[in-house]
Amino acid sequence: MNMNKSICPVPQDQRPINEYLALKETFGFSWTTENDSAYYKTSLRTYFITLTLFVLIFNTTSSSLSSLLTYSVLSVSLILFIFYLRIYLGWNYIYTRLMQATVAYEESGWYDGQIWVKTPETLIKDKLAAQYQVKPILDKIKNTLFAFSFLIFFTLYFISISDQI
Repeated sequence: MNMNKSICPVPQDQRPINEYLALKETFGFSWTTENDSAYYKTSLRTYFITLTLFVLIFNTTSSSLSSLLTYSVLSVSLILFIFYLRIYLGWNYIYTRLMQATVAYEESGWYDGQIWVKTPETLIKDKLAAQYQVKPILDKIKNTLFAFSFLIFFTLYFISISDQI
């Protein structure tokens, strides 16, 4: 997106559309831009590889297999929930910046914050990018977070009923 300085005083790296383009190319976030099936395959692969590592690392002769699996599922689900939550917060920040009619920015340091009101054309472009590029990513990550939440609560429930037996 090429805006001249007279129209947009916001530095290039602080413009929401450029922040989106930069985040899209970042190592920890780029894979979330894949199509749905590739994203979910990557998520499942990550989950099962991590689960396998936990089972192998924490495998002891003193614990039962069901206990080992239960605590491994709980641990992996919690860790990956936090990981995906961080990714969600990063994309949500970009989504919010794209949807806002104003852009808060700093020209040279923390003490000179400014606010620029987007032009109608810029606002429309940013909102389109937010709705059609970022929102689907947020929806995929929300579904993944919901799945991890379900696994966490189901595992905790399983632990609580197995302790009663």
